[in-house]
Amino acid sequence: MSLFHFFINAIPRSPKRKGLLMRLYYVWQEGFTQVGHAAAALMLFSMFAGAVPGFWAAWVFCGLDFMYFLALVPCLFMTARKSKFKAGDISVRNVYEGETTTVDLHVFAEDKLNAVSLGCFRMDPSLKCEESALVMVDAGETAKLTCKIQTKKRGAFEIPKVALIIPEINGALRYAANAGKAELLVFPRPLRVGAFPFLTSGASGAVFAPLLMPSLTRGMDFVGVREYREGDSLRDLHHKAFARYGKPFTKEFETERGAGAILVLDVTARSLREKSSVEMLIRLAAGVGLWLLERKALGRFFIGDDEIALVEGDGGVSFLEALARIPATSWLETRTSRNATSAQKLWSPAARPLGPVLRMGLFATDDPLVHKQVILDAHSKLTDESKNAISDDVLSVNAAHLEKAFQERSFENSHEAEVSL
Repeated sequence: MSLFHFFINAIPRSPKRKGLLMRLYYVWQEGFTQVGHAAAALMLFSMFAGAVPGFWAAWVFCGLDFMYFLALVPCLFMTARKSKFKAGDISVRNVYEGETTTVDLHVFAEDKLNAVSLGCFRMDPSLKCEESALVMVDAGETAKLTCKIQTKKRGAFEIPKVALIIPEINGALRYAANAGKAELLVFPRPLRVGAFPFLTSGASGAVFAPLLMPSLTRGMDFVGVREYREGDSLRDLHHKAFARYGKPFTKEFETERGAGAILVLDVTARSLREKSSVEMLIRLAAGVGLWLLERKALGRFFIGDDEIALVEGDGGVSFLEALARIPATSWLETRTSRNATSAQKLWSPAARPLGPVLRMGLFATDDPLVHKQVILDAHSKLTDESKNAISDDVLSVNAAHLEKAFQERSFENSHEAEVSL
């Protein structure tokens, strides 16, 4: 890509209060086709070329190009007046960071639409929209239009303008009719937890162990068969499934384990280095939370002191949605005093927890309500050791090691990176 195309396609960050330059950029992005971009760029180039003494031909070309655009304005006006339609509900598919999502819209044509496509505008710079192909919709018919959005990072993003794009007959300008706005949730890519022996190790692990052994707290109602997991009782093996598929299966009963474990995520960062590891901490928390949900051992979930309502049986969607809505770390925040940053803010929920508490953060705290802590150490350099048990209650995970493993998985286009805690 040339330097010229880089500046033409560059997406500026939208300010809180849009000024004249930002509005001109919106007109450039939404009102011009690729042919219009080329014609406008040539007109600007001819204006600069006309500054050369004696090069009067550039001004002639600039004037002709300008008259061409003036002639297109009535055509665009007539296109907008004759294009009558009704837009339906906007559907956006939530995805993991780095994946491509789709935006769907049903449009009913009151008049014939010779050419129409779907696009999204005025979004966050990390999102890139690929407009749908132009289609024809006859009068009285309904068509489904789908455009794609490439994501790069986690977050809850607003799509301020989902628009039906109708080009004028000459193909240089287009009419972007606003069909509404939507929200896109981009989930963090979880660091898959393969094994979690630290959770049940030591004296503090005794309160977590019963939650991970269904045979000790099961009810009498049989609900199904699942694959064997470490810790399952051998007396619950399903021998017929074992003989048929050649691998162990376990009978699953309705559990009576009560509230379950409590996961607390603390994204507080005391320094710039810790701020750089917040996203990796969220990915690790996503993996731990899904690991607990898979074993039906997660009872409550907190982000700081705020409890997140989890929907039972949704496969962890409500859990991932809460992680996606965590605000991105701001690098422009002023640092507080040294005494304030060194102070440890203890977890203080509105109601005292009834189950064992697992806290995840960037530094350890001396909290009497917390049984175990997993901290992501942003200060340790990359070493062969990915984790270090500071005590029976605190496990330190090397942030640099996780970052390297995550980047390797991303390069291999693997959905999840696996860790052992």
